[in-house]
Order: sequence, then structure tokens, then C-alpha cells
Amino acid sequence: MVGKNTVLAKGRRIITLTTDFGHADPWVGIMKGVMLSINPDLAIVDITHDIPPQDIKKASFCLGGLAQTFPEGTIHICIVDPGVGSKRDPVIIQTGRYFYVGPNNGVFSALDSKVKKTAVIKNKKYVGKSMSATFQGRDLFAPVAAHLATTPIEKFGPPVKKLVKISRPGPRWKRDGSLAGEIVYFDHFGNAYTNITKEMLARFKEKRPTIATSGTEIGGLGFFYRSRRPGTLGAIINGFDLMELFTPDGSARDEFGLKIGDRVVVSATRKLSG
Repeated sequence: MVGKNTVLAKGRRIITLTTDFGHADPWVGIMKGVMLSINPDLAIVDITHDIPPQDIKKASFCLGGLAQTFPEGTIHICIVDPGVGSKRDPVIIQTGRYFYVGPNNGVFSALDSKVKKTAVIKNKKYVGKSMSATFQGRDLFAPVAAHLATTPIEKFGPPVKKLVKISRPGPRWKRDGSLAGEIVYFDHFGNAYTNITKEMLARFKEKRPTIATSGTEIGGLGFFYRSRRPGTLGAIINGFDLMELFTPDGSARDEFGLKIGDRVVVSATRKLSG
């Protein structure tokens, strides 16, 4: 668990960056310069800057994938902020393992563990000298994260009254014993991540499941990407223990017209023999 004095621990403090800024502009580099000017001993890690513009749901999904992969006490900055300059609160969140810095707009809906402490960023001591209406990554979030590496969360402001959460659809079991989920994320390769977990699929252990989506019947789960022929749609349990839809050497999204929210149904067809 993150202890009271974790922010004062010895060694280089890690800060990660997840944004929709892209790579064509200097915005990410400017934020890094601000943080290193405050604390040159920071280790700054880029998670991704290719979140689609204003896509809060995708940002939240990406943050959820960081659970347990970074050392305890890591500070995760996430800036996907359609409401920059508005009344939405800038916040810090402390969980059992990490700290999160960013806008209170739903990007922190999928954290690594339960929330322990929060703060609305109010203390002007820890922000920039001027506050832009369009670049709070530079003027607010970057300096706050750099100071958080050596400053207790309570110093930044009062607790958050209510964290904004994105409603996340969950799979449901139907009366006929089938499981209905949906596509929630696409990666760079066009592979479709569903909200159906490895644990849920374990209930089909003694039966051969049939998987179907958007009028396409897939058959059973594969064990590797080459378990299917190119031009066909397959399913596999991926590295996040989610059922993923793919096509070898291609994009499942583009070749099969898949979309976020498309229904995916797993049905038990028959008992396995032997």
C-alpha cells in the first residue's frame, strides 16, 4: 500500500503521460520541460499521446491497463480534456498503489484499486505563474505532478466531493445460458477488445462455445493469432484477460466493419466428447 510518506521516498520518482496531444506539436515536450525544471530527478514515461481527440472512454481504458505494471507511488497524468478552461475540477487521486493527476471528467473511471484520498487542486503555490484557458497541461497539471513527487496530497486542496465516472456496460448472462457482451476498445492493429473476461469464459469449460458478432459466427476461441486463416474473424484471450476479436495480418475493425458497442454473444453449442 502507498504509505503516508511514499511521496518522500528516495530514488527517482516516475511520472507517466497519457494524452490526446499527438506528436506533431511540441505540447508534450513543453510539459516535460516544466516538470524537469521543478524536479530534474524525475523519470518521465510516455504511455500514449495518440488517444483520439476528446475520447475520454479510450483514455480511461488505457489507464486501467496500467494497473500493477509500474512501481508503487508512480504518478499518472492523464489529459484528455474536452472541457479545458471550464468549471470541471482539476484533481489528484491517490489509490492503494498510484497517484493520478488530471481533469475530473471521467478519465479516471478505471483505476488500479480503491480510492484512498483525493484533492481538488486549489493551492496556487503548486501551479504555474499564469493560467492559460487552453494549455492547462503546461500551466497546471505538469507543475502539480512535479510537486506531488515531494509533497503530500493534502497540501494541494480539499477533497473532491464527487468523482465523475463513465458508465461502463457489463456483459450479461441470458436465460438460455449464453453470454452477451460488447466491443469496448480497438488497438492500433484494429483488434477489437470486448468486455468479456477470461473468468466469464471459464463457465463454458465443459462445452464448446460459439462466438458471434455483427452477423459473423467465429466458432471457438483460438490459442494464437495464426490459429485462423487470413480474411477470417477469430477470437482469443489477450494479455489483459479479455476476449479479443482479430483477423490474421489484417484489421478486424476495418475488414469486418466492427464498431465500439457492437454486440458479441458467446453460446454453448455442445458438450465436449471424451
